[in-house]
Amino acid sequence: MAKKDDGVVNIHGKEYLTVARRINDFRAKHPDYGVHTEILSIDEVTVVCRATITDANGRQVSSGIAEEHRKASKINSTSATENCETSAVGRALAFFGMAGTEIASADEVAGAISQQGNSNADHDFLVTHANAVRENLEDIYQIKAAIANDDMISAAGYYADMSRDVVEALWRAPTKGGIWTTAERKLMQADGELTKWIKKMKEAAA
Repeated sequence: MAKKDDGVVNIHGKEYLTVARRINDFRAKHPDYGVHTEILSIDEVTVVCRATITDANGRQVSSGIAEEHRKASKINSTSATENCETSAVGRALAFFGMAGTEIASADEVAGAISQQGNSNADHDFLVTHANAVRENLEDIYQIKAAIANDDMISAAGYYADMSRDVVEALWRAPTKGGIWTTAERKLMQADGELTKWIKKMKEAAA
């Protein structure tokens, strides 16, 4: 069972570690090792970054490369460089052995979904969903962790703070790439436990 704030996010039925979780684990186990990043190329379209892990003697023990497109998402339009650096660090740490069960990080997978070349009529909604995942990844993680811990009050609090547009963008069946599992969606339905807690909170606030 996942623990709150453990940095594990379930995406499409697989568990991914956030880059923040990988960094925390790395610092705890190897306080004398280093993480270095460099921009390999940058222009008005894309950013390419490399991250390198060095041991206590300054020797390279791992590296990772990432690329971000500025038009891939709303966040990338202003923060492509930062996202690229984060992805590169996450991959370098994964190759070093701090990957969990997947090389890609939760942050990276959420962003990659929005760049899928899906040509069917569902493409626009898929991109909207992926962007909503990326821009609300921390809240999504907190909701999932709280549900896993049977902490419906905390889960309801995070879910209630999401805007209507975000809730609708995230409401996609897991069989079609949605971030919520079938069990989580059941809790969020009109008669679900999560929705009932949100109503209680609103009534108490009123």
